[in-house]
Amino acid sequence: MANLNSKITLKLLIDARSDKVLFGEAGKDFVDFMFSLLTLPLGSVIKLLSPSTMIGSIGKLYQSVENLNEIYLVANREKSSLLQPKLSTLYVTNHLLLDTETSVELRYYICNYCNRRVTTVKNTLCPNCKQVMVTETAFVVPSYSTSCATRAENGGENAGGFVKGVITYMITDDLEITPMSAISSITLINRFSMKNDVQLMEKVVTVGMEEAIALLKASLDSSTPLTDVFCSPKKRAKASV
Repeated sequence: MANLNSKITLKLLIDARSDKVLFGEAGKDFVDFMFSLLTLPLGSVIKLLSPSTMIGSIGKLYQSVENLNEIYLVANREKSSLLQPKLSTLYVTNHLLLDTETSVELRYYICNYCNRRVTTVKNTLCPNCKQVMVTETAFVVPSYSTSCATRAENGGENAGGFVKGVITYMITDDLEITPMSAISSITLINRFSMKNDVQLMEKVVTVGMEEAIALLKASLDSSTPLTDVFCSPKKRAKASV
């Protein structure tokens, strides 16, 4: 589940004349969150945004499962596995801004006779030797920090996530994320200035659960999600009515 108090700070460079984001400067926490959107099950995305707001027909597909009588489902299958899929514990720490369901820790069972197969369902027959698999074993989560030097590079002990924490990242309005550099930022500013009479300003924004959901939605139906979420909220609200 989301921590309702979780907040992330993001610095934006905005053209005040057009009220458009050129790019943002982001740290590890924001980049980890944005990359974690790629790990969300589609059912979780629809649940967060609500089926009625989805572009295309995927919302109807979600509602079809909601309305389907469970007598039509195969044995040992629940609708919640499609409507409310649980996330792997490998990724859930990166979704702290979103109200997503976390997975229950799975139990793993090995074949005690040939030791060649693993299952998450106790008493499953081993396909290799046909014996019942009942011996529980432990799943080892990969370590993201194996040394003091690595932990420092990753932004702290057991930092986890996806990217290193000692680097500032540039995120463009269409969500292209790259390591920040003076050359890349100047190039982007010059490219934008050639087409427009710009008036640049910095804006520091706070990203919480509301903004996180707005970013998720905007990333699915817009090529300018940063502008859509963080610029001219009154204009956006009026346009959406």
